[in-house]
Amino acid sequence: MYDENYDKMVDNWKKIISYGPKPLGSKALKECSGYLLEEMQKITKVAYQDCYEITAWEVDKWELEVVEPNQRIIKSYLFLGSGASESFEGRVKFAGHNRIWNMYIWDRYMVVNIKGGILAYISVRKGGDAVPQMLFTGDSEIPHFIVGDEEAEFFQKASDSNTVIKGYALTRKIPNSKCINVVGTMEKKKKKVVICAHYDTVYATAGAYDNAAGSAVLLEIGRRLKDYEKNAEIELLLTDGEEYDLVGSRKRSKTCEGEDIAMVLNIDGVGREKVLEVWCGPEPFERKVRSYMEESGGDFEVLYKCPPPPGSDHAPYYDKGIPVCMLTFNDQGILHSPKDVYTESMLDNMGIMVGLSLNLLEFLNVIKK
Repeated sequence: MYDENYDKMVDNWKKIISYGPKPLGSKALKECSGYLLEEMQKITKVAYQDCYEITAWEVDKWELEVVEPNQRIIKSYLFLGSGASESFEGRVKFAGHNRIWNMYIWDRYMVVNIKGGILAYISVRKGGDAVPQMLFTGDSEIPHFIVGDEEAEFFQKASDSNTVIKGYALTRKIPNSKCINVVGTMEKKKKKVVICAHYDTVYATAGAYDNAAGSAVLLEIGRRLKDYEKNAEIELLLTDGEEYDLVGSRKRSKTCEGEDIAMVLNIDGVGREKVLEVWCGPEPFERKVRSYMEESGGDFEVLYKCPPPPGSDHAPYYDKGIPVCMLTFNDQGILHSPKDVYTESMLDNMGIMVGLSLNLLEFLNVIKK
């Protein structure tokens, strides 16, 4: 529960939010990484930026418009990694489905010219508003748009009625960019436990819930860990590029091959709801986590997902056979949207997340008083 003992966490949270949207490769992200490094250096003497050369993706502006029969602008976003087009115009056709993070299945439509050539794709987000997401259909040179569920009926009918749509998408790939993870380590022991949270965002949001809150929680966990005896080396990992196919954690996990990593604890999203999602695996490890959660009580519901869905920074470690646990107070209503701003009601859940994480680590004999 939040109280004045969390004032430093709140200051960090507000500061991370203040940098605004922080997509991979952006100036804002680089500036935020410098601040996070300074804060990590206050926690441990072994703190540094772990950088990788990557190709980033950038968007300037875009538009999607119905030409006929009833002209209007459609609220839309572009997938991260979408291709570009200065202009396109064509008729709507159903194109099947689009898989997002191997977690969601969305209806997909294509805009085709008179010869049937595909000019653009449009996916309809099931059950929510239009928000940016990562594109997983492969490197594409044409635009890929996302629209909200409120457009589902329109596109179903448009596919059968020769509806004409036009638009543009001004995007570019930026070679020789940097992915900047911020790392701090505590103790030096044979076994390692990784505690991670991402600090990057999609281009449309400052990401107060996803994941400035998680980043501030991680720093607070690190600050409080100084009062514990450690039975394992603790790696505090703030990742870049989680929103861009987990590039930061994928890169970092490769550098850790050969290390004895006992577990990964991932904090991704501390929203307003009172449902704590626990993405955990393998199943024997989930049982250990579950036994702690059932003892801990708390004014919230716990929802377990095993095996853990792949949509966050625990996934590259889990793929290597390492036990993982992701904790999130999910908040789909503001995910990846401009509505994800500082909200005081999130503070209680942030305080809960700090206490839960420390107590879980103690229960698993990673730390002790």
